[in-house]
Amino acid sequence: MSATAKTTTGAASIGDNLSHQRPLITAAWVDQSIGEAGQHKYIKDRFETLSPFISKWLYFDSSDEFTSYIESNSNMRMMSVMSGGMSRLLVPRLSHHAALHIVYVFCVDVERARKSMEGETKVKGIFTIEDEVYEQMANDLSKLLVEEGIALAGLDQRSQAKLYYEEAKRLLRTEAKSVDENERKTRTEEINIRIEQLLA
Repeated sequence: MSATAKTTTGAASIGDNLSHQRPLITAAWVDQSIGEAGQHKYIKDRFETLSPFISKWLYFDSSDEFTSYIESNSNMRMMSVMSGGMSRLLVPRLSHHAALHIVYVFCVDVERARKSMEGETKVKGIFTIEDEVYEQMANDLSKLLVEEGIALAGLDQRSQAKLYYEEAKRLLRTEAKSVDENERKTRTEEINIRIEQLLA
């Protein structure tokens, strides 16, 4: 059993600048097959390029290692993709941890996952298609970056806040393809207003 990690260079420098102020955004894939080192390179490469604002991608093929990581790293906001089996083991046990921010369940048996994840507020979707996970993650990351931008603006870190807003807008326009056009337009306008407020 092992965990592997890939740090995104662009995000590492962004994260280093803010690590003393805001939790780092990290992502993990928790799956006995995808989590294994050297496996599923195409999926890993694709998700790792979603955004440089994800400071680190972690891959776990062991529920114990993931649990240990969550319990010993509180200064992060983790977005995680889990297999059906791993989600049944981990979500009920770890959902109270603030560090575990969002969970996506990627599985074959959607009905079983729905029943087992019922009432789990951190589970943002149950998927059988990789593209749908990617698009939902882009959508949620866009929202998270707006939240972080607001927090940074409140700390008078205007230039950093602007970077977060711009990335949120990029994700919304180019990666979050499942978002309704009216919602996309409304959210983009809200981000533009926030950027203008930074410059005022």
